[in-house]
Amino acid sequence: MSRTGAAGRSPAADLALLVRLGRPKFLLESVLMVTCGVAVTVYLGHPFLIGPWLVAQAFVTTTHLMTQYCNEYFDLEADSAHTGPTAWTGGSQVLAQGLLPASISLAAAFVLLFLSVVQLAVMPTLAARLLCVAIVALAWFYTAPPIRLNYRALGEVTTGGVLILLCPALACLLQIGTLPPLLFAVTTPLFLVMTARMIVMNYCDRDSDRSVGKRTLPNTLGPRRAAWLFTALQATAYVLLVAVTAAGVLPLAVGVALLATAPWAVLLCQRLLGAPPSVDDASGGNRLAGAATVHAAATGYVAPAALVAAAAVRHGFTEAVLGALLPLAIYTVLFVAQWLSEHRAASPQRMTEVSRA
Repeated sequence: MSRTGAAGRSPAADLALLVRLGRPKFLLESVLMVTCGVAVTVYLGHPFLIGPWLVAQAFVTTTHLMTQYCNEYFDLEADSAHTGPTAWTGGSQVLAQGLLPASISLAAAFVLLFLSVVQLAVMPTLAARLLCVAIVALAWFYTAPPIRLNYRALGEVTTGGVLILLCPALACLLQIGTLPPLLFAVTTPLFLVMTARMIVMNYCDRDSDRSVGKRTLPNTLGPRRAAWLFTALQATAYVLLVAVTAAGVLPLAVGVALLATAPWAVLLCQRLLGAPPSVDDASGGNRLAGAATVHAAATGYVAPAALVAAAAVRHGFTEAVLGALLPLAIYTVLFVAQWLSEHRAASPQRMTEVSRA
């Protein structure tokens, strides 16, 4: 048997491409959302149960990774048509550049689909199993036929719904067996922010998507109306935060911490409405998509961090509060490691660009 892959690559190089194909940096989003569900239960005075947390995180991560490989395969035509892919949009470009056969991505997606189904089948309650079925179905049919949600102007809300509403709900359900009002007070504004962020992602892909008949919200509404929808979603999210905080559903410290991210949202709205990047401006698109992604991640991080801090004030540094710091610390370490890796990878490229200037 040959010890090299396609075009003389080593098995290690092929494995690296397979990992790149899965776009692992996006998996941090689901880690954060499971953490958010756990933080809600700890704030309410429940113990932190490490077993149910691991079960929730294993299922969510498996399904999220399945989605990545599924999207790479079924979005290949759109990714291949992209003239200016960025670090955030246009797919991994592994398949589009012919670095791996497309069948590898589909095979990986099916393996992960099988693992997700096995995990949902052994969930402890009927409610948890039904919730997992919804997560898997929406994740798979995000790009897979015959439904192809992201080809029917439903991809943005699907991403927000699964990632921000259903994943924390699963974590909460496995921890305490119910879904308290606080969970929705926290996650509904974040859902609006994530849906807005996905509009930006598809905004940057609009020409290549349109060329293959992919009807995302920016292509359905047009760039200008999509920008206004982005603004409306951000405004609604922060108005809702004020309302649930004033009503006492959301702890004051958590509401104030989340509202502190509002200036970032204002800057994003001004950029998209006033000086949006053109389809030929890959650098501008990369900056805008990156800024929208970091803003969404910031709100997602602030929510559980503030909830755990509020829980410490409310209950003291109990075993549950200290336990809830574990998933938050894991996310923080993974985020910093990813940032350092990307920073090191980008440094030689920036030096090359400067030397050519």
